[in-house]
Amino acid sequence: MTCPLLDKSAHNELLLDYASGRLNNPASAIRKARLERHMEECPACAAFRIEQTAVWEALDLWKPAPVSLEFNRRLWQRIEAAAQPWYNSLAESLRMANWKPMVSLTAAILVIAAGFMFDHSAARTGEHPGFSNMTIREADQVEQTLDDIDLLHQLDAVMLPAAANSKPM
Repeated sequence: MTCPLLDKSAHNELLLDYASGRLNNPASAIRKARLERHMEECPACAAFRIEQTAVWEALDLWKPAPVSLEFNRRLWQRIEAAAQPWYNSLAESLRMANWKPMVSLTAAILVIAAGFMFDHSAARTGEHPGFSNMTIREADQVEQTLDDIDLLHQLDAVMLPAAANSKPM
């Protein structure tokens, strides 16, 4: 017999069945006898059997806590609560008590946005911080320069077609 601990396909199921007592039926008597012979020769399987037997004996000694008298009533209440229609749970989630944290968060966001808008009001109105201390004379010079540039562009537009017509062929 190959060692059940070394056989990866068995996954120790044969040893677990032996330790749990599932091989005590007449149909499994041959498998049980072969496994007992193997455990006499294999110390690893014998140790596994001892450890698993101790676990099963401890489980047999364990006694669960008694069920309280109100267990059934609480169980049925939870089942009924879980069986409510979807719209009841939606209505419950939309109650105002659930939105209280969102109200304070929204107020904080609005305060931050208002502070940002008041702080950046010059950018919103189109004013530029660098031009706020420009004098009237400087503004007139800028306007005159822009007019001169516009006049030069118009002159170039008139001169280019005239120069193209006067070229010899």
